[in-house]
Amino acid sequence: MLVQIAWRNIWRNKIRSLVIIIAVILGLWGGIFSDAFMQGMAEQQVYSSIHTETGHLQLNAPGFLLNHDMQLRIGDADSVVEQINRLPETEAAAATIQITAMASTASSSTGIIVNGIAPDTYAKVSDISKLMVNGDYFKNDRKNMVVVGQQLADKLRVKLHSRIVLTLQTVTGDIIYGAFKIEGIYRTHNSEFDKQMIYVQKDDLQSLVGFPSGAASLVRVLLQKDDDTKEVAEKLRSQFPAEQVQTWIELSPMQQVLSGTMTQMTIIFVGIILIALAFGIVNTMLMAVMDRTREIGMLLSIGMRPSKVFGMIVLETVFLSLTGAVVGILISIGTIYWFGKSGINLSMIAQGANAMGYNSVVYPTLGAGFYFQLAIMVVVVAIIAGLIPARRAIRLKPAEAVRGD
Repeated sequence: MLVQIAWRNIWRNKIRSLVIIIAVILGLWGGIFSDAFMQGMAEQQVYSSIHTETGHLQLNAPGFLLNHDMQLRIGDADSVVEQINRLPETEAAAATIQITAMASTASSSTGIIVNGIAPDTYAKVSDISKLMVNGDYFKNDRKNMVVVGQQLADKLRVKLHSRIVLTLQTVTGDIIYGAFKIEGIYRTHNSEFDKQMIYVQKDDLQSLVGFPSGAASLVRVLLQKDDDTKEVAEKLRSQFPAEQVQTWIELSPMQQVLSGTMTQMTIIFVGIILIALAFGIVNTMLMAVMDRTREIGMLLSIGMRPSKVFGMIVLETVFLSLTGAVVGILISIGTIYWFGKSGINLSMIAQGANAMGYNSVVYPTLGAGFYFQLAIMVVVVAIIAGLIPARRAIRLKPAEAVRGD
C-alpha cells in the first residue's frame, strides 16, 4: 500500500517530477558515456601496445634492453620459438634481431631501431602488416627493402621507393653502411613508435652486420588470452632460466597504470555526478513536502505513524531517482553499443592523440560489473537524498500543519 501511494505521489506534480527525472537521465547518460569513452581509449591503447609494440611476453638476454648490445643475444632462438609454439596458450612466437642505428637521407638523419624480421612469422605477432598506409609489407623477396613509420618518413623527408642509408655497427664492432629502399610506410596509434622503429628482412640484416644464423636479440610471444600472461610467463621462466622473460606490464608499466586509473576515475566521476544530482533531488522533495504540509499533518492526525510517513517520503525519492536512472542507463547502453561498433572518429585531433599514444578512432566500452556498481550507488544516493525531506516531514506538528501554519 505504501509503495503504491509513494509512486502515485511523485506524479501529482508531473512537471516538477519530469524535470528532475530528465536531469537524472541526462546526468547519468553524460557521465556513463564519458566514462565509456575514456575506458575505450585506455583499452585500445593497451591492445595496440600488445599487438604492435611488445606482444604479451618477450624473451631476451638479461641486460639487452638497457643498450641493445648485440653481444647479448639468444643463441638458439629458433629452438626457443619452436618450444614456445608448442604451448597450448600460445597464439604465435617470432624471433627478432634488434639493433640501434642511424638513418640518413640527403636532407636529414636520426637515430632509429632496426628490427630484422621474418615477415610472414612476424605478421603473426604484430599488426604492423595491417597498418600500412602506403606501399606493401615485404610483398616480394627483393634484397634490402625497408618498412618505415609515417612519422619517420616525414622527418627524413622521404616517400615510397626512396632510399635511406643505415649506419650500423657489426658484431665485431666495425661501422658499416647499408642502402635500403622503402617498400612500405605504416602508421600506428603511437607517433613516437613510428619515428623510431623500422623493419627489414632478417637475412639482409644478418649478412650486413654478421649476426649469427639462428640467433636473435629477442623473442616476442602473442597469447590467445590476455589472462594467461602471468601463468605463461612463469612457465617460460622455468623453461628458459638463462633468458629474461617479461610481460607486457613490465615492458610498458604505464599502460597497466593507465588502465587501472581509468577504472577508478570512472567510478569517481559518476559518483560526483550522482552527488550533484542528489542536491537537486533533495530540493525537489523539500518543495514537495512543503506543498503537502496539510496533507502530511492530516495523515499524522488520524494516527499514521511517523515511521510510515518517513518511509513514504524516502520511497518517493527512491522512485524518482530510479526512474531517471533506469532510463538513463538504458539510453547509455544503447549509445555505447552503437558507438562501440561504429567508433568515434577523432581525425580532427589525430596528430595530438597519436602523440600521446592514443588511437584516432575510439570505441567506447564498459564492463557489466560497472553497471552493477552504478545501480548500488544510485540506490544509496537516493536513500541518503530522501532522508532530509523525510526528516522534515515527520517533524511537522499535526495541529499546526493542518491549519497550514
